[in-house]
Formats: sequence, structure tokens, C-alpha cells
Amino acid sequence: MSSVLSGNLAFLEVTSVVKLLLSDGQDGRLILQQENENGEIYIEGGQVVHAVCHAYIGEPAFRELVLWTSGKFAFDPDGRASQKSIEKDVNQLISEGAQQLEVWKRVRSLIPSYKVPFRKTNREPEGGVKLKARDWEVLAALDDGESSVSDLAGKLNMRDMDVAVVVHTLIEAGVVEAGTAARPVHKEVVDEKFFKTVENELIQLIGPVASIIIDDVIESMGEARSTFPREKVPSLVEAIAGEIYDPAKQLAFQQFMLRQIKSL
Repeated sequence: MSSVLSGNLAFLEVTSVVKLLLSDGQDGRLILQQENENGEIYIEGGQVVHAVCHAYIGEPAFRELVLWTSGKFAFDPDGRASQKSIEKDVNQLISEGAQQLEVWKRVRSLIPSYKVPFRKTNREPEGGVKLKARDWEVLAALDDGESSVSDLAGKLNMRDMDVAVVVHTLIEAGVVEAGTAARPVHKEVVDEKFFKTVENELIQLIGPVASIIIDDVIESMGEARSTFPREKVPSLVEAIAGEIYDPAKQLAFQQFMLRQIKSL
């Protein structure tokens, strides 16, 4: 594969990458990777013609991929679509994708993971909020107790993202809250001095984007600097190291962090 463009989704949104390729008149395959997930977007003749993500194909796949805010991307100019699964005009497709991403950013503030359990509060909607039919459908699915977004999506045959948006609405209405398993418990946390040490070392290796990478990784783990659990430090280090593309610098960072972990 001859890649002419590659980078990190923490710094460039999927819609921005697609627009960049279109403005440059590129045809080919945009390959996206996020942890153990993969996706592809195909561009031909100034249009997005095909997308694949999980079991989704076409527009549903594209809508899923534009929500990825971490991971890596690479463009293969030799890639060609095996089928045409998207007919919508590319400007409308990108506009809708950008709007959906903004919605998702708000949703993530209350739902950091599809696996977090939720339950009904048995209260009336607050502030005169009027629930729609789909809202009531999701609320009724919580009658069995606590369920995560993924659980509800399976019960209702809906996309995780669509259920998350509804649950977000229900949380803001006061009729749904985090379940027992999601309530915070006391854990040992690392102090701010630790993150300053990590950040200073990373700046020396890759420059001023270090703080952005650290915050993005922490957010992707559903945590915050001020309350980051000590038990998750090894996973944090591994995730940050994965964002360093130079093997020598990656090894240097890992060795440095191993010494820091031992002193915690």
C-alpha cells in the first residue's frame, strides 16, 4: 500500500480528513483504526461512495466512523470500492456527520462508555421535558433493572450511538441515572505531579502536542487527571506509547515510565 497521508484522529477529525482528500482530488481508500476496531471509507470522483465499519455498510458505517476521535488513519490511493453503498451528496453527508459528532461530544460527557449501566429513577421528567416515542421505548426497556447502552441496543435492535443519544436525553430529564455498578468507589489516585512528569518527558520526545495526547488518552479511558486511578497507570502508559510512531522514542518513553511506575 502506498500511503500518501496518515495521522492521528486525536488531532484531525474523520470529516476533516475526508474534506482534505476531496479538496485535493484524491481517489482511494481511507483506512481507520481504533484499538481493535477497523473501518474504511472509499472516495471516487469527488464523492464518498462506500464505507464499512463492523457490521455496518454505507451511510450507517460512515455515521459510525465520523464519531471516532482517537486512533489512526492512513490513505491508500490504490484502494477501490467493491461496491457503491452511498448515494447521498458528499457535502450533505459530511455536514450531517459533523452535526452528529457535535451531538456525540455532548453525549460522551454523561456516557463515557457503552458498557456503563443505567437505571430508572422513577421520577417525572424535569423542567417540563416532553419525551418522544423512542424515549419511552428505551425507558420501558429499563424496567428489568440496570442495563448498559449496549444491552439496550441489543434488546431494541438499535445502534449503540442512537441508544446513547436517547439515554443522554433521559438523564438530562432526570428519569434515568447511573446504575449501582457505575457509582464511584474510593480508589487510590495519582497526583498532578505524576502527570507533570509524564508530560515533560513526552514533550522532550514528541513536542508540545504531548499534553493533548495525554488528555485524549485519559478521556478515552473515561477518566480525568484529578481522579485518575493508580491501577490504570500501566494501561495509560501503554496507550500513550502507542501514539509515538518512532520506535526508538517509544522504547525510551516506556523505559522512563517503568521507572516512574516503580516509584508510585
